Amino acid sequence: MKKFNLPGLFLAIVLLTFIGCNQTNEVEQPQSVNFDSPQFIILDNSDILNGIEDGTLNSEIKFNQSLFGYSFLTMSRDFKPGNPLMNGIGWMQKFDFTKQLGLILRRLELDKTQREAVGNLMKGYHESLRPLVKEFLTANEQIVKDANQQRREIIEKVKNGELTRQEGAEQIKQLNLATRENIKNNPETIRIIDQICQLNSKLLEDIRELLTPEQQTRWDKITQRLKTPC
Repeated sequence: MKKFNLPGLFLAIVLLTFIGCNQTNEVEQPQSVNFDSPQFIILDNSDILNGIEDGTLNSEIKFNQSLFGYSFLTMSRDFKPGNPLMNGIGWMQKFDFTKQLGLILRRLELDKTQREAVGNLMKGYHESLRPLVKEFLTANEQIVKDANQQRREIIEKVKNGELTRQEGAEQIKQLNLATRENIKNNPETIRIIDQICQLNSKLLEDIRELLTPEQQTRWDKITQRLKTPC
């Protein structure tokens, strides 16, 4: 009866396992990118203005903190239609999802280098956009503060019986409209919105430059649906 060389057999198994692990590690796994991430959205003047919440008989005019505090980047992994976390958040419910660039990029079949480059562009975009959004809030805080003082005066008239609730609600509605016009016409608003417009245009141009000619053709066709980069 032939005897097995147990130490030799054990050594062979170890070597085969080691070689197999090395071969597995040499296989490049496809990089997973969450194109539904809020990192891939662009914001324009309509989003900024939609981030101002109208006053009512029960609540003041205010800046939505998920936008102006920029917490939307981390509040959810997915920024797409139907996400229940967006319910009740006005600017998100009004968001034009043609500006969720991830929906476009997913269809272009980017390679690893392109995915990394686009990710870096989006990161830089939001790093530049965030302070502009903050500037917008600072530039218009006094307008909103003054409007809320007028709202309180209307509320007092309702409480005192000088106005019915319906009349008070209508006056607050008109106050909301006037406040938005004051914000739109604020020279600082105009300056900031113009900077956001330039930032959006540059982002779209920089992404296009990363694409192959065939991808650029598809990109151009799809991005035509964007009403405006501003």
